Amino acid sequence: MGQESDIIATDIEVWAWSRRFGVAFDRLLGVEGGHVNDPVDRGGETKYGISLRFLASEGRIDLDADGIADFDLDMDGDIDGADIRKLTIGDARYLYHRCFWRRLDIELLPRPIGEMVFDQAVNGGARAAGKMLQQSINALLFAGQPKLVVDGVIGPATRSELAQLLEQPHPGMPGLVGAFRDAAKLRYRAIASADPSQNRFLKGWLRRADELGRNW
Repeated sequence: MGQESDIIATDIEVWAWSRRFGVAFDRLLGVEGGHVNDPVDRGGETKYGISLRFLASEGRIDLDADGIADFDLDMDGDIDGADIRKLTIGDARYLYHRCFWRRLDIELLPRPIGEMVFDQAVNGGARAAGKMLQQSINALLFAGQPKLVVDGVIGPATRSELAQLLEQPHPGMPGLVGAFRDAAKLRYRAIASADPSQNRFLKGWLRRADELGRNW
């Protein structure tokens, strides 16, 4: 794959992503946008959908073994807002791929549910996205069928139940897409209910949930 124009010398470059990941990343980047530092948003300062809290946790890797965390981008000994502001699109691509796409094995999930899980993982965390998938599957199981444990781990049991569900003409993928959107809306409403200061974001969140899985 040739070098892309948005990769510069300071980026951590990723060469092994699939075309599917590239398309999903570009679309999600359009949703997440650039640098935001809204004091009301409990996600805190973010850039390209990467929050400071997330970067402080995941950015302490030291792949080049130089003794400096790879995402201490200003090399001052900590990961803070200055490092968020220095993030490049290439950095975000690396983190999306490492921490969400690969960690959740999105490549093994069929379209568009894989892209929906990816969206919600970036937005609310990998565990939350896994729980939404499990809740969605459980909502479509027939009465008497054993339910999945909703633990957020997309393991063999979840993948097996998903495959069996999608073999059925009804509800199939359309039913799963609808159930996942409902699960996303439920999570967003729960956030706003628990913290009324977040109500100002609810309309946009629900619109995001409605767009999940469209045009794939």
